[in-house]
Amino acid sequence: MGSAMSNFHQELKFDPDRGAFFLNGLRHAFLRPETLSEIQKGVEDRLGSKAGEFLYAAGASWAIAALQRLHAAGASNPEVLLQSLCTLATNLGWGRFVVESWKPDIPKMSVRVIGSPFAEAYGQSDSPVCHLLAGVVGGALEGLFSVMSNCIESACKAQGAADCVFVASGQDVTGKENWGW
Repeated sequence: MGSAMSNFHQELKFDPDRGAFFLNGLRHAFLRPETLSEIQKGVEDRLGSKAGEFLYAAGASWAIAALQRLHAAGASNPEVLLQSLCTLATNLGWGRFVVESWKPDIPKMSVRVIGSPFAEAYGQSDSPVCHLLAGVVGGALEGLFSVMSNCIESACKAQGAADCVFVASGQDVTGKENWGW
């Protein structure tokens, strides 16, 4: 992880004239997890349980686009793509992503996120709160296998668990057996 983190910091560029950060040519903005948590709580106040769907969709969209960029950069093996995506999410400060189980033939996967900043910022909750990260894991499965995916957060630090655990499973609705772009 050390060299990957060093490369990450070398690739992060700041343009003081624009007040903008760029990583591999893509603009990034630093946002404290507490800020996102306040946005999430505000949307939950208005929309109730539907609020999580918006964060899930954002995470899935990010994962699919990131996988496409990784594939275009030369990664071709689904396992390598998944590991690269986990490294990228970890380097962005979204917690340490660890693939716990990987069953590409089903397709199904389980990912543990150690130190979710979203759960930590949200505080105590009766239900899982890391909808963005669930979307990342679900989107990863969708992007890798061209399947519809569902991802649940089976353990959440905001509920008192040690870490957040996400389980994604897919269903092939297109008849494809292989992934690809």
